[in-house]
Amino acid sequence: MHNHADVDAYMKGLAAADRKALESLRQQIASLMPEAEQRLSRGVPFFYYKGKRAVGFRASKGYLSFFIMEGHVLNNMKHALRDYESSSTVVWFTPDKPLPKALVEKLVKARVTEIDLALNAKKRNN
Repeated sequence: MHNHADVDAYMKGLAAADRKALESLRQQIASLMPEAEQRLSRGVPFFYYKGKRAVGFRASKGYLSFFIMEGHVLNNMKHALRDYESSSTVVWFTPDKPLPKALVEKLVKARVTEIDLALNAKKRNN
């Protein structure tokens, strides 16, 4: 795995419940995207897949966030997110109501597929 000291430092600064919830999410994402690089983007931990910002997470006062800042994954999966507040770029959750592992897997795999399709289309157009 790539060096991710900045993300480690970010995690150490979190409240215990937030850290536990986000570390679980982080480990799941890392297992789904073992080739991804972890780094901070504007102070937010993100996983970069093939050089593209794929997914990220953050702790804020009162809630946690799971980000997919680009693409259409969250809009396309609104039905799967019905139990959580969400927008086109973020899903909000809490340590007491974490995102289900099956949902995280579905979102991460959809984002990886979206990135792969975009990169393949770019190759064909060049």
